[in-house]
Amino acid sequence: MSGINSVEQMTQGHLRNVQQLAVFYTGHNNIYAINIAKVKAFVIAEEVTINDTPADSDVVAGIATIRGEPVTLINLDAWLGIPKLKQEEYKLIIYCEFNHKKVGFLIKDMLDIVEKTTDELRHTEETNSKVTYTTYVKVHEKDELCTVFNAEQLLQDLGWVEDGEDTLNKYVESKFNTNKIVLAAEDSGVAREVLTKFFKKAGINYEIYNNGALLLDRLEEIDPSSVALIITDIEMPETDGFQVASFVKQNSKYSEIPIIVNSSMTTDAVKNKMNSIGVDGFIGKTDIQALYEAAKKHLAY
Repeated sequence: MSGINSVEQMTQGHLRNVQQLAVFYTGHNNIYAINIAKVKAFVIAEEVTINDTPADSDVVAGIATIRGEPVTLINLDAWLGIPKLKQEEYKLIIYCEFNHKKVGFLIKDMLDIVEKTTDELRHTEETNSKVTYTTYVKVHEKDELCTVFNAEQLLQDLGWVEDGEDTLNKYVESKFNTNKIVLAAEDSGVAREVLTKFFKKAGINYEIYNNGALLLDRLEEIDPSSVALIITDIEMPETDGFQVASFVKQNSKYSEIPIIVNSSMTTDAVKNKMNSIGVDGFIGKTDIQALYEAAKKHLAY
């Protein structure tokens, strides 16, 4: 690995409905992973300028300039409650984009890029809010536990999630007037809370499910004409957002129902995949303003 390496075209796992995970060591050789679709590049830390910046938290390690843009650096060890190493001991930066926010994670080393089906990912957010999934990966010919960290929880802990009453009052101008229902699929507790507050504030009849399989089960139980809108995350257990969107848009019974993708995976590769399926909109997760504008487009007052 040399310099700044683009990964936006490196892998095409999202085309095959598997998750590709970039597996890495944190500072103390704990094995963690991130969905490759959220990664813009792997950056050698010593090849970029890192500036210290005043911060209220040890989690923010500074600002790096990557591809000519300022990128907030996050020390995952600090966020996970693990003692931090000296800055120079973190050899790599995983440069990511979450909800249109550019973030770099300081890590010790990359291990591998692996493919996992949703069946191979154990959803564990209920027991640890900082963990989305656990799975097993091969490291030196041994099966080792690997943790996929919860990006939405990290963003909320940094104060980057707009979910308060002030935000809702600012962007939700008036209530919608429709008897139809909005179906939503979202596995993140943080994002479900934001969606629930939004639906209630906007006066929307809604049902929200922890994964795409449950949403599709419910969709098949009810009259399609009673559904005003489907909102789906992408990265979910059992049935992911790609599968939800494909099922709806490729089935003549449901294809007229608008689908909005609500995801922190906002890279061009992911958007292009969803656009090819035929979704009706793509918004960054927990973006209340964009959520309201999307709802306004598809729901009657």
